Amino acid sequence: MRIKIKDTDVTPLVIACTWSGSRLTVARTLDFTIVQDDRDMNIPVVKADTGMTVYGYKEADIETQTGTLFAQTETTNDDKQKEAQPVFVGNIYKIERDRAKGTLHIVAHDHAFVLAHSKTTRKFTSITPEEITKQICAELGVLPGKIVETGTPVSFIANRKTGYRIIMGAYNEAAKIIKQKAGKDENGKDKEDPKYQLLMDGAKLNVVKKGEIIKDFVLDAATNMTESTYAESIENIINQVMIVDKEGNRQSYVKDDDDIKKHSMFQDVYKEDPNKDTQTEAKALLKKPDRTGTVVALGDYRVISSYSVEVRDSLQNSQSAQFWVKSDTHTFRDGEHEMKLVLEYENMMEDEKVEKEKDKK
Repeated sequence: MRIKIKDTDVTPLVIACTWSGSRLTVARTLDFTIVQDDRDMNIPVVKADTGMTVYGYKEADIETQTGTLFAQTETTNDDKQKEAQPVFVGNIYKIERDRAKGTLHIVAHDHAFVLAHSKTTRKFTSITPEEITKQICAELGVLPGKIVETGTPVSFIANRKTGYRIIMGAYNEAAKIIKQKAGKDENGKDKEDPKYQLLMDGAKLNVVKKGEIIKDFVLDAATNMTESTYAESIENIINQVMIVDKEGNRQSYVKDDDDIKKHSMFQDVYKEDPNKDTQTEAKALLKKPDRTGTVVALGDYRVISSYSVEVRDSLQNSQSAQFWVKSDTHTFRDGEHEMKLVLEYENMMEDEKVEKEKDKK
């Protein structure tokens, strides 16, 4: 990865670099260390301070003079190259200068960090999540990008909540409504509810349908994978929920018949709440087996959390399987790009609950 601090390319000074993200941490992070020693006249002094903008590019997107450090401010007509689009745009949040080691350690987060740490209070009445996203971006100073449309108005109160929680809460509410309208599939089972995720595209915020598979890419144990580990546990499963009324009288059940047949019955109880949808809340108590995978492979900039990948590995029961990327850590060192991925067996979305206005009596 090539790195710029404002207009200055610092890549020739980089000792180590990681670029990482997770569906749980919201913002992606660029963490890197550069050589910096003002006692050595051969090492350029880099101006770096908290709040400065940092850019990360694919290696092929920027050409620099070998072994030199310089500011890139112009693109000549002779080059006729399109302006490179960074895979990371963020600000410096942490700096550590170490004279003994002669290094400068920098941690930068993309602009989703603002949404994850800035709070507001709002009341939304019959507004779509896409419009709510644009309003929150405008209030908190984040540029909106491609915002997936649901066309589904929602209403709720956001009391001292972060921009991220508000947006995810809105999309969670819309997903529930969409799922209820979708009904059953041909086998009589509930259709899968849509899932959404926030991620930055350069300096702009995108909201995408989570879990789309990366085309023309396969994690293959025979070609690009160096390590893989898979684990499965049924210690915490719940495959049947008994629904009772406020007096504790049994009303009905929500169950996963296939899982009961395979693993035996493990039951929880849900007490009806007049202010909540009983079926939705009871189904939320069902818990499937905990299954995870971790792989180390040759790096590919396309493979980041929010998307899914095809995996071919003899340690799996099938020849090929689809996994969802829970978190990714891309490491760049000595000209090599390696990535460590934590994989999920299911397409998971953050279950952000919202506060509804109480009915007036």
